[in-house]
Amino acid sequence: MNSVESVEPASDGRGLTSIAFDYLRNDILHGVLKPQERLRVQALSARYQIGPTAIREALSRLVTEGLVQVEDQRGFKVTPISRSDLTDLTDARVDLESMTLTHALKRGDTAWEAELMASYHRLSKCPPPTSVAAAATWGVMHRAFHEALLAGCGSVWLQTLCRLLYDKAERYRHLANIRTRTRTANRSDEHRELMEAVLRRDVKLSCRLLAEHYRHTTEIILKSDEVQALFERPKPSRGRAAVQG
Repeated sequence: MNSVESVEPASDGRGLTSIAFDYLRNDILHGVLKPQERLRVQALSARYQIGPTAIREALSRLVTEGLVQVEDQRGFKVTPISRSDLTDLTDARVDLESMTLTHALKRGDTAWEAELMASYHRLSKCPPPTSVAAAATWGVMHRAFHEALLAGCGSVWLQTLCRLLYDKAERYRHLANIRTRTRTANRSDEHRELMEAVLRRDVKLSCRLLAEHYRHTTEIILKSDEVQALFERPKPSRGRAAVQG
């Protein structure tokens, strides 16, 4: 199987549909399966060595997550991307996470602070994400830091929604391949400044730094050649070759 930065789900007794779902979701989020790419069931079944029924069920689940689209008589395709979608996604993340972070600053205890400091330390010690392997490790630590920021909010639902939007944003980051052009030292400074503002319980500054952090990343993504090419990518042909297996 040809995946980039993927973490293969373990065969831990789950059904084949759940395993297929994890494979497909991972490959979409990491840009292995590109926006607008046709998702032919038989080809995916051979790719992942999972039966077509489980693949179809997994694709249907991904439709509800907004990562896959289904068209009458034409089957499934990876959801397209657009400038307006990324801008809307960034605005939604800023609004939702600012509210969630505000709750965390008001409710978080010393254990929350300790885990936040530990997660930042682990992230700061990661090698620069300039290779596939290093980027995979950095991505895990980066996610852990951002989840630690919000963990003190006291709301499972808010954290779940924040993780959902984080995944959608990560898809754009992977498609932009920004790991090789982002100045790691500056990004580390952004994380440190954000952590320090949070530990001071400065709500206004913390929310401002979080918003600037996300909008900075969005600007980098929008300027990347890879994403601009995908924005301009023509729609797949409506010919017979596009019909699903």
